[in-house]
Amino acid sequence: MLGSNAPQESFSSTWTWAAVISLIGVVVSIGFTVYKLRKRRTAEKAERLKPDYNLLDEVAVVLDKLADMPAQKPDLSSLNELRTRVKQAERRSPDLRFGDIVARIDVYQKTVLPDCFGKKLSSKRITLEELLALSRQQGAAITEIRVAIDAVQAEIDRRTK
Repeated sequence: MLGSNAPQESFSSTWTWAAVISLIGVVVSIGFTVYKLRKRRTAEKAERLKPDYNLLDEVAVVLDKLADMPAQKPDLSSLNELRTRVKQAERRSPDLRFGDIVARIDVYQKTVLPDCFGKKLSSKRITLEELLALSRQQGAAITEIRVAIDAVQAEIDRRTK
């Protein structure tokens, strides 16, 4: 029924190209906005987790000092303070595995050598084998703490990159 004299109703190519270019502009600007928001959120998370990361570095330094000697209760004062700070970090970031580090520090603290172990050794109240076993347990506990620290720091790195 349409004859050859019927006007054709359609968009001109100028309007079509303008709409396509506008749509591309909107999509690109939304993409940049999402990228910037994600980048800002990652930077904020990194800033929030940086003190915890540094705390774990401090624990590692104290463990290096303790690894060089058979630890007794007086030697653990700085480790006890850091343990408290790690527990606070666990409350701030419960999704990170700070609890593993605290638990491994607790295990390490149970392996300390008894007070005046030299006198106890000479009086035969404690055997050399018992002292060596405690020393080996200390070494193993330090290794486990370091592994737990490395795992948490790797998780922090993964979340902030």
